[in-house]
Amino acid sequence: MSIETTTEPSDETLLAATARGELQAFHLFYQRYAGRILAYARRLTRDSALAEDIAQEVFTTVWTRACTFRPDRGGVPSWLYTLTRNKLIDHWRRTGAPAEVEVTENLHLADPARRVHEMDLSVRQALSRVAPEQREAIETAYYQGLTYEEAAGELALPVGTLKSRIRAGLKAMREVLSEGGALPEMVG
Repeated sequence: MSIETTTEPSDETLLAATARGELQAFHLFYQRYAGRILAYARRLTRDSALAEDIAQEVFTTVWTRACTFRPDRGGVPSWLYTLTRNKLIDHWRRTGAPAEVEVTENLHLADPARRVHEMDLSVRQALSRVAPEQREAIETAYYQGLTYEEAAGELALPVGTLKSRIRAGLKAMREVLSEGGALPEMVG
């Protein structure tokens, strides 16, 4: 795998290369997600030292078990948030944390992976109901994880046109979601 390309490699590409033992791919993957995973662990633990330990365990698992990622079960962020949550639950079980039951029950409310999974179908249905050029702009920018400039280049559009299409498409999706009653669940 050649990681030195003009566009950023996808999460899946980085994980596949990591599974083959490519340190550069792991390093890029770590740079992409370490901050988010640490912030999530801090939110769950309210203990910076423990959060750092949990984040380290998560990325050790990514290095040693990247091949266990299954895209058919959800996206990479969902997988990482689930790993983080599970590492924290394992820690609480090992240490016998007194708040374990209360906190682990509330983890489902704070678990971004679960929220993403529950919203995915509604969002995809709403996306299917917007104009094709808006859908293409949204999919290119968001689902491929590209910057506005990169997405505009890929679609051969001016950046302003891309942003206008995305804005109009998101507005149309918001209307579809609010009609179907899905908006309160997404915001809540």
